Amino acid sequence: MLQMTIDKNRVKMSFSRQAHVYEENAPLQKEVAKRLISAIRLTSHISRLTALDIGIGTGFASKEFSKSFPNAGVFGCDISYGMLKEADKTGAILAEADAERLPYKSDTFDLAFSSLAFQWTSLRDSINEAFRVLRPHGRIYFSTFGEKTLRELADSYNSALGLLNTGKAAGTMKFESSQRISAIMEATGFKGIEIETDFINDRYSTPEALLRSLKAIGAGNPSRDFHPSRNILNETFRVYRERYGNEDGVSATFEVVYVRGVKG
Repeated sequence: MLQMTIDKNRVKMSFSRQAHVYEENAPLQKEVAKRLISAIRLTSHISRLTALDIGIGTGFASKEFSKSFPNAGVFGCDISYGMLKEADKTGAILAEADAERLPYKSDTFDLAFSSLAFQWTSLRDSINEAFRVLRPHGRIYFSTFGEKTLRELADSYNSALGLLNTGKAAGTMKFESSQRISAIMEATGFKGIEIETDFINDRYSTPEALLRSLKAIGAGNPSRDFHPSRNILNETFRVYRERYGNEDGVSATFEVVYVRGVKG
């Protein structure tokens, strides 16, 4: 995350509120989780693999993982108690925890994976913690949103601030670039780093519908400083429709970054 103070309580509350309806409102998140898990390749001779799902959410990725690796021991953690209540159905051993401060001993897991959770954290701290809890030669697979995610919304919001001459105001959510992610992985000590990027362009009937869809899964802006006025939002929506809309609605870009690496 760039240039933003993440309000962890805001994140916990938002996701807990929507946990019971998360999966029915998260087709993109399910698609990403399936692709992430399908990419996991393990050649280890270990008979009893231990895996950690960081930011397990409702447990969708863990369920997909268990289908492919039924003999693995799966652990999961999440900052949101509401999400953990849903994930309890997966059979994973669960812990309520922040990805930046994992409650596990060093050199514990053979594998760590995380699907679209690290963008709600300090990426550097989360990657460092994943590295710490992995055993030597352990692998990490994760997905996160890249810097072009919701670029239309960011552009419209920044333009609205300028047009209304509001002065300094908190910006929209910002995401890390692939280059920055690679640099963090290398600095942490991961080897064999591979990064792939996928662009998903979704359409919504209106900009308001886009924000409602994000709110439906708890994915609001996590900054404690982000409280735009109704006037700013209305101008943002007007600019959004003008620049990125047509008779079929408005477009929204999601850049998904898939990352893998090995603990050296």
